[in-house]
Amino acid sequence: MATDRRAEIAASAAALQDLGPGYDQALAEGLVERIGAEIDQRITAEIDNRVTAEVDSRILTQLDRYAGCRHQRRRARRMIRAEQRTIRAERADRSGRQSIMLALGSMLVTLSVTAIVLKGSPGLAAIMLMALIWVIVGIINVAHAMRKHPQQ
Repeated sequence: MATDRRAEIAASAAALQDLGPGYDQALAEGLVERIGAEIDQRITAEIDNRVTAEVDSRILTQLDRYAGCRHQRRRARRMIRAEQRTIRAERADRSGRQSIMLALGSMLVTLSVTAIVLKGSPGLAAIMLMALIWVIVGIINVAHAMRKHPQQ
């Protein structure tokens, strides 16, 4: 109890002795009210402290869970993005190799056909046929490259 309250109770007890037995009931009721009010204040303060501690504990637990989940989701997203970049890079490498192999292969076939055409009859018709073959192969290579890499 506070020092003020103790002083009040001591003053009430002293007044009881000074006033005599006729005031016993009134002084006792006043003393009971003061003590009851003090007990009520203490109980209210203790309940407030416990409720505050419990609420703070629950809030901190939920914040830890939320922050942990958010952290895990961010880490998972970063890992997924890294895997996607790796997959895209592998596909680009594979696609680039395929494009190069197609271009080189088609040029070798075209050179072979050109050699055959020019060996057989080196006239104007042979040169026109050779040019047509080269144009067709070029169109095929460009179409393949545009289909594989449309954004470039």
